[in-house]
Formats: sequence, C-alpha cells, structure tokens
Amino acid sequence: MTCEVNACGSGTAIGEEEVGLRKGPWSVEEDLLLMNYIADHGEGQWNSLARCAGLKRTGKSCRLRWLNYLRPDVRRGNITPEEQLLILELHSCWGNRWSKIAQYLPGRTDNEIKNYWRTRVQKHAKQLRCDVNSKQFEDVIRQLWMPRLAEKIRAATYSSALANATSSTAQKSPAEGNLEPVQATTWPQDSNSSKDSSASLNNCTTAEWSDGWAESLLSGGAYEESTMANMEQSLWSVEDIWLLQELC
Repeated sequence: MTCEVNACGSGTAIGEEEVGLRKGPWSVEEDLLLMNYIADHGEGQWNSLARCAGLKRTGKSCRLRWLNYLRPDVRRGNITPEEQLLILELHSCWGNRWSKIAQYLPGRTDNEIKNYWRTRVQKHAKQLRCDVNSKQFEDVIRQLWMPRLAEKIRAATYSSALANATSSTAQKSPAEGNLEPVQATTWPQDSNSSKDSSASLNNCTTAEWSDGWAESLLSGGAYEESTMANMEQSLWSVEDIWLLQELC
C-alpha cells in the first residue's frame, strides 16, 4: 500500500484515505472544527483541509458545509421580494447560471437560488400548464409577475417609511411631567394632514389589495410584518389569473 505526505506533513495511506469517512448531518463539534480551522488558516484545498482540521469528511462535504451554512456572510431566512425580483431579472439574461446570479445577491448561495427557482417559479409554471422555458411563461414573468412584485415592494416600503415617521414624531413629544405647568406644551396634530396621509396610504395599499385573489404566486418573503403577509396573499388578482391562463 502506497503512502503520501499530505499538506499537514503526516503520512496518509491512499488505500485507507476513504475509510471511516462520515456521512449525513454535521454535528456541532464538526462545525466548530471547520470554522476554527478556516479562521486560523483560511480556505484552501478542501481535501487537505478536511484532513488537517481533523474532520472525517470529504473535501466536497466540507466545502459545501462552509459555503452554504457556516460562512459569516451567509444570509439567513427566506428570499426577500427584492431578491426575488432580481433573480427573475438575472435569470432572463443568464438562464440557469446559478453561481453567476448568486454573485449579485450577497450572502445567498447558488444552491439556495436554484432551490427558489425550482420550488417557486417552476411550480407556478406547472400550475399554469406552461413550459417554464417557453416564450409564453417568459411573457407572464415580464408583463405580470415582475410588475406586480415591484408594486407590492413599493407599497411595503411606503408603509414602512410612514410607520417610522410616525414613531419618530411620537418619540419627540415631551414626557408628561417633565415640564413646569406654565411651560407645558401640547403638540398640535394637523387633522387634515393626518387624513391625507391615511388616504394616501389606503390608496397605495388597500385599494390595490381589495380586488381579491385566486392564489398567491409569491411566497416565502423575508418580511415579518403583517404587510408582507398581505403582499404575499395579493400579488395576483382574479383578472391577473385569467390573463395568465390566456397567455399560457
């Protein structure tokens, strides 16, 4: 049996190299070994890295574990609406080149983006009886999906900005009892301005969301507020569904 000297300087019997390798879920101890080794030595040749770190894993397993789960810049949570819109745009240019698309979504892995495409986009194409690569489904994405998604993102952004402005104004109000009675100041509220703001918000959100929907073609956004729930449920109106069926 031949023996080679690995990057760590110890001899490894080639015939025994694959013996005893672990498979399946990673343990916390293995994650710590991998993270600590990369923190000290950086990334490198993954096969030798696995041996030097004391991990009984293949180099490929170590690479995927690090890139998809353990990297400090890996983003957690579901794909946001903004990211979904970018994925749709980039996919129309580059197709299934997931690694290239991932370069424009910091913290997202190519595998995560591919899974989004398969579990969301392909699923909806199947529901509409469309070929996901067909010109008809491309028109659906361009003419309906992306514009609707952009509208809901703008509505959510406006709603969030309005809530932040309201909160900021409330924080500037003087605390009760901190001022002398003669200096007590009331903060007048412009009822007309308040009504105008509420009406504007209602025009931007409620009016858009009140037409009803057949089903949502967008799910899994990362917003945790109720605004995101409304956005997910109302991306497509009944009229949109009819048009989708006609296009496909």
